Amino acid sequence: MNFVGNGSLATHQDWLEAVSRVLGDNDFDEILVTELLGGLRINPLYTSSDGLNQSNIQGGDLVPDVGASRRSSNISGLLNGWDIRQRHWLTTPSQTNEAILTDLERGVNSIELITGQADEESISGILDGVLLDIATVAPIGTGDNVTTAKNFLASVDKRNIDKDQIRADLSCDPIGRYVTQGGIEGGITKSLSNVGTLATHVSKECGHVTTVRLDGSPYAQSGADSVTELSVMAATGVAYLRTLCDAGLEIEDAFDQILVVISVGTDQFLDIAKIRAFREMWRSIGESCGIEDVPVRIQASTSLSVISKAEPWVNLLRTTVGCFSSAIGGADIISVAPFDSGLGIPDDLGLRLARNTQLILMEEANIHRVIDPAGGSWYVESLTDQLSKSAWERFQAIEKNGGVLNEIQNGTLQSHLEKMRAEVQGKVQEGDQILVGVNQFTSDEERPLERSPYPKWGQDVDFQEVEPIQLFRPSEGLE
Repeated sequence: MNFVGNGSLATHQDWLEAVSRVLGDNDFDEILVTELLGGLRINPLYTSSDGLNQSNIQGGDLVPDVGASRRSSNISGLLNGWDIRQRHWLTTPSQTNEAILTDLERGVNSIELITGQADEESISGILDGVLLDIATVAPIGTGDNVTTAKNFLASVDKRNIDKDQIRADLSCDPIGRYVTQGGIEGGITKSLSNVGTLATHVSKECGHVTTVRLDGSPYAQSGADSVTELSVMAATGVAYLRTLCDAGLEIEDAFDQILVVISVGTDQFLDIAKIRAFREMWRSIGESCGIEDVPVRIQASTSLSVISKAEPWVNLLRTTVGCFSSAIGGADIISVAPFDSGLGIPDDLGLRLARNTQLILMEEANIHRVIDPAGGSWYVESLTDQLSKSAWERFQAIEKNGGVLNEIQNGTLQSHLEKMRAEVQGKVQEGDQILVGVNQFTSDEERPLERSPYPKWGQDVDFQEVEPIQLFRPSEGLE
């Protein structure tokens, strides 16, 4: 406890006066306030009056309690832990199957499978021996993923498994693929219709399967700040809800058909707040649709933009911070990028370390055994408020501009991302933003690592209808 000269507790005003004496003629904001991309402001000190809605404080006590909307999807927290989701790339069905089974035997309980243009037979071989009623599988192919999803479901049918027991995320994200490829086979309108039709079937037949992937990663990996990522996700989510309802689903079932994917990087508190802020936004969207208890499953995934090729071992620190933030933020599923994933397909060591990062935080650190661990932090709550408010305003602007597809088609989103990329790249080049092992603290004794290249399946369209967004890594040009 800090006391002033008369023995009473120091007030916020006492602190400001003390800081003023130390700063002298220096500007308070310039010295002590941090400005983040998206207009976010990080103050040097937080109190009970910072950023919290006083109506959320129960019983008149100065104890913050913002309710379950900012917590994990389960009001009681994730006391049984989160799903550890490991990403695998199809090389050959037998090799990929062996790698998946090894992961599942050693602690992973969810698989994200990059299949390319795999057919039904190949998917069956890849998943041979995988207990689909226990381990969740998220197959990701080309295009809007409808063909891959159907091949997956057909391969499941041949195994005579009760469809209501299958656990899968079919990962259909036509808007995300549209903007990353610059187009989509058959056009975006037809693609959305195909996803809606598939979701209607899945909702009736499979009780534990989602069809749509609402993914912010493509935007984060193209340079988007947190405000932009959340606002575009909200706008895309509304577009998907409209699509599903137009296909005949009730609004409650439409929400159930969506898996939310949020990127995480190396800013611990910002990523915690980002997950919590999206829950607030999604709840508000649900309430505007007349839903009181809005269902949401959130997967937090390492943004590939933070993975460096230079000094790849430093990626272990980056991904550990991201994993910790994801768990504290209450993510239902966490996917940690292996440290060597910037070099090519991760090897056994890369997969093992990514898997064990999560196992150590869960089984040894036990960070999932605290309900809403970030709740009550004036800093995190204030940052959550800032994020949700700023992202909501940007989301509303997108809707007024005709929706996310219109912003993509007229180039507004791409132009916004380009400006943010340039700003970040400038900070890295000038050394104002430090990338350990890349622009500072480099080593002359680096031991180069070699990995097999990723499969090249190409685009599923031969033309570009809109300007595509590209993967952006701030370390580019310095590696």
